[in-house]
Amino acid sequence: MRILIAGAGAVGGMVGASLLEGGREVVFLVRPGRAEQLRDRGLRLAVGEDTRVLRPAAVTAGELDGSFDLVLIAVKAEVLPQVMEDLAPAIGPDTAIVPFLNGMAHMDALTGRFGTAVLGGTLRVAVQLGGDGTVVQLAPGVQIEVGELDGADTPRLGTVVGALDVPGVDVGGRGDIVNAMWVKWVFIAAIGAVTSLMRAPVGDVVAVPGGTDLAESVLAEISGVAGAAGHPVAEGDLAGIRGALTAPGSPMTSSLARDLVAGRPTEVESVLGDLCGRARDLGTGVPLTEAAAVALRVHNRRVAQGASAP
Repeated sequence: MRILIAGAGAVGGMVGASLLEGGREVVFLVRPGRAEQLRDRGLRLAVGEDTRVLRPAAVTAGELDGSFDLVLIAVKAEVLPQVMEDLAPAIGPDTAIVPFLNGMAHMDALTGRFGTAVLGGTLRVAVQLGGDGTVVQLAPGVQIEVGELDGADTPRLGTVVGALDVPGVDVGGRGDIVNAMWVKWVFIAAIGAVTSLMRAPVGDVVAVPGGTDLAESVLAEISGVAGAAGHPVAEGDLAGIRGALTAPGSPMTSSLARDLVAGRPTEVESVLGDLCGRARDLGTGVPLTEAAAVALRVHNRRVAQGASAP
């Protein structure tokens, strides 16, 4: 099976490295600078004290040669429109597309362009990209869920799950993948809003008076949006998210907070902005989540203007 991964950042790089080490045929679709880096230095994966170097194939837009069996999309939301254009030559009549983006807005864009080729997917992995392009794994484990958007148990789904089933990756098919994607969105939005609004990891937030109440209030807002949208979060999932958000001493943070502190642009619109927009459409108030979104928009504007963080 020919697998194309759009994006070789932290997420795409980690998934691609796992598949390569599992013997899969993988090609990365990347920008020219990243392609040159991969060709010169390889894909570097740091796990603890160990750094492994892989030599994957990498192409840029315009260099794609024929269709692929499976396309994984692991890019930031703001570049998705261009990536869809770049990917078009790789999509054949039997190609399966699995996106690993945050939020839900990307699903409308992808299904609008590629129709039933698109499956739903969730990915749980703790990684970041070093300044030299090294993919750094922050915690062990790669968890992937894939499913047909209509919930059907199809041969295609089994083939995709089999292709992703390699050592180090916990993968499974889901008959309720859309709900699973909403649950993940609730989690990343809640952890993102709390840790970016407070500019601190979970443990620091809940260590002060009012911190736990803040975290629980944010979660109540965001899970309320999911419920109003027709995707209520099951109590077991909600309890798990609440536990992660209020764990004493937890070093857990979010990509939103890490980018904020590092002075990089954040994915505020796909994680929080779209959620706040849906809340307004549904008549659901989310004042704390709105505050986090506005704070991150201010940050993004300052970054775009070249201003240093205050």
